[in-house]
Amino acid sequence: MSDGDRSDELYAGREQTLVKHLILEKYLERFAHIVGTHWSTITYVDCFSGPWNAQSEHLDDASFSIALKQLRKAKSHLAASGKRLNLRCFFLERDPDAYQRLDEFANQAEDADVKTLNQPLEKAVDAILEFIYRRRDNSFPFVFVDPTGWTGFGMDVIAPLLRVRPGEILVNFMTGHILRFAEADDVGIRRSFDALFRPIDYRTRLEGLAGQDREDELVRCYVDAIKANGSFDYVCSAVVLHPLKKRTHYHLIYATRHRKGVEVFKQAEKSAMQMMEDAREAAMKAKRFKQDHQLELEFSGKVSQGSEYFEQLRERYLVDGRKFAWNRLSRKRAMRFELLWAESCQLPLIWYGDVKDWVTDWKRQKRIQIVPGEGETQRLKRYGQQVIKLI
Repeated sequence: MSDGDRSDELYAGREQTLVKHLILEKYLERFAHIVGTHWSTITYVDCFSGPWNAQSEHLDDASFSIALKQLRKAKSHLAASGKRLNLRCFFLERDPDAYQRLDEFANQAEDADVKTLNQPLEKAVDAILEFIYRRRDNSFPFVFVDPTGWTGFGMDVIAPLLRVRPGEILVNFMTGHILRFAEADDVGIRRSFDALFRPIDYRTRLEGLAGQDREDELVRCYVDAIKANGSFDYVCSAVVLHPLKKRTHYHLIYATRHRKGVEVFKQAEKSAMQMMEDAREAAMKAKRFKQDHQLELEFSGKVSQGSEYFEQLRERYLVDGRKFAWNRLSRKRAMRFELLWAESCQLPLIWYGDVKDWVTDWKRQKRIQIVPGEGETQRLKRYGQQVIKLI
């Protein structure tokens, strides 16, 4: 599904899935190489495997297939340099029909230890943990939680998976659905949402908020819940927009305990954003063509309404990110640049270059000074190790 072998036809009408898969693919591509140089085994867990709406006969557009492909690439490349990497996968699916296709796919894998299970996540956590800990020594787990709604993965369910060390997790937070029901009066829904955000009091934090402010705070509540339950140092969120409307479809929430993970995830996010806008523009053109029964006129330099909405979001988060970075620096008085950018980049659509631009601007305004980090010289120094100090 990478740029060279991806087929847009597989994702027609589900462009948001294309973006999700691209971020997963781009992240795992580097993750597997980095982890594989330090660990002998990668354990990959997909908690809602499907396949759902897969168009490829060979399931090339299913998340578990995309993940295994990237892990295999890393294994092959590392083997060329004499490094042996073992692959272990646990694929979980509750639907019997989808599970049958999943299991058939898994049975074809001869170069990885692949286990499948036909159960809901709530009943399978112990089995997943047993699989992870069976090869605890020198194994690095990565967990992917990709539900179709807001139930079945409450904090009481996934907390044991969040606490696995070492380990990272990527969660598809179904923002569009969750926003509509976040403050519902139905007792069952309220109970599900309490479990989803525990121990965060999301209702209090949402009081009086509307529009984008409400959405952003809801996502921050979930980020804080992930961070609290898993004791993660960094939890990043990437926004995935609806292909045809000016609204968020979902957020991908990524949690790690290392700055390198933030770097790799944010590079994957940035790479996927341009493809997201290209896919949304193509989807909007197709919709207009279908409605009007004629091709629209092309104007050089014209900005689509979809791209305009994306740019508005980007500007919003740039403002928020700059304020966050300055407040963080003000409290600490001095920070290494690598810590400042890693913390700031937890916000959506904020990247390394943005933080570097802010620091450069503050230096020009003589609000800060930049000095070499401990053990570094003026002549030879890494930018990330430099210390930013308030004046």
